[in-house]
Amino acid sequence: MARQMNQKILTPLAFNVHAQRALFALAQPLAHLGTAHARGFSTSRCGLNEQHKPEGAQASTSGSSHQQQHQQETSSSSDQAQNFYNTFKAGYEHVKSKTAGAAGGGSGQEPAAKRLLQTLAKDLREVLLPAQDITSATRAYTGPVASTTYDGPTALVLARQQATGWQRTWDTVQEKLGGIPLVSKLLNLKVTDTAAYKKGQEIVEDIKDKYETSDHPVVHKVEDIKARMFTGSEASRAMREIRVRDPSFDMNRFVQSVKLDAPVVVRAFLKHDLEALSHHCGPELLERFAGIFKHFDEQGVFEDPSILFIGDVEIVEVRLMDDDPFIIAQFHCQQLKCTRDKFGNVIDGGANQIQRVYYFWGLQQERSPVVTAEGKVVPPRWVIKDMMWQSMLALV
Repeated sequence: MARQMNQKILTPLAFNVHAQRALFALAQPLAHLGTAHARGFSTSRCGLNEQHKPEGAQASTSGSSHQQQHQQETSSSSDQAQNFYNTFKAGYEHVKSKTAGAAGGGSGQEPAAKRLLQTLAKDLREVLLPAQDITSATRAYTGPVASTTYDGPTALVLARQQATGWQRTWDTVQEKLGGIPLVSKLLNLKVTDTAAYKKGQEIVEDIKDKYETSDHPVVHKVEDIKARMFTGSEASRAMREIRVRDPSFDMNRFVQSVKLDAPVVVRAFLKHDLEALSHHCGPELLERFAGIFKHFDEQGVFEDPSILFIGDVEIVEVRLMDDDPFIIAQFHCQQLKCTRDKFGNVIDGGANQIQRVYYFWGLQQERSPVVTAEGKVVPPRWVIKDMMWQSMLALV
């Protein structure tokens, strides 16, 4: 009965042959243990009944012998219980290992669910990186750099290259056959100087010129296919160039780096701080800012630099400009629409009027990284070559 009950309880867990065998091995000690306990309980009960009989010394001796037998059976039952526990533990470990192997496909690989969770955790770490792990993408490095001076010899020395075995054999053949006029003429003959080669080159150039100036639809279709197959899209070529200059480039980290720089640059722009902007912007944009700030200074007005909120950064376009990677990014800021004069009077907007301003940055990657004095390689920075701000929408 106990054997049937244990098999009935454990059968749904045995989903493969190895697990069924292990569970069946576990059920047998459990059945024997139940039988042993029942026998021990029955024997001890009989001993107790005989002890209560009104007999003399023989009854007492009989009760003592039954008590000793009961103790021996109890000790044997404890040993069986310990053996059952050891057998159960070993079988459990066996079933556990077989179950893990079946869940992993039996090939030693990690389960698909575990791999999926690991991939999801990696993506979440890339998207939700802590702020201390993100560095500025647009700020120029101003610390000490590694020395690039060379103190070794600089004079050029001519060295004769050792001839190979083939070259020595060819030189020997030329020396032996150089006295024959026909062979000497063939050896000194250049194919590019023949009339047939020149005529063929003229034909090829004529066909090439006609193909390049043709307006036939088939020609245009062929050129489009060639461009897609061999050059790829402009964004793919730009990304390839980005990774050549910075093999560790990651778009998620780049977006977070731009978001880290956004409040610094926008606040410096609102404060008309050219020195702070010079660490992030290119010379052309700084010249344009200087003209805008000069106009405000001549009128004696300034804007409120308070920034309430910075939105998420979005990548608008990735392209090449003058063979340099160029990324256009956008974000929005919630800031106060308040312009004051030199006396502090509000001349436009209000001290409690909130507006949303959309900013567009044109970021161009530098060509080479920077090596610090400690030997650390700083990736090429992204210079803000252009900045635009779109129509401001009042929120309240």
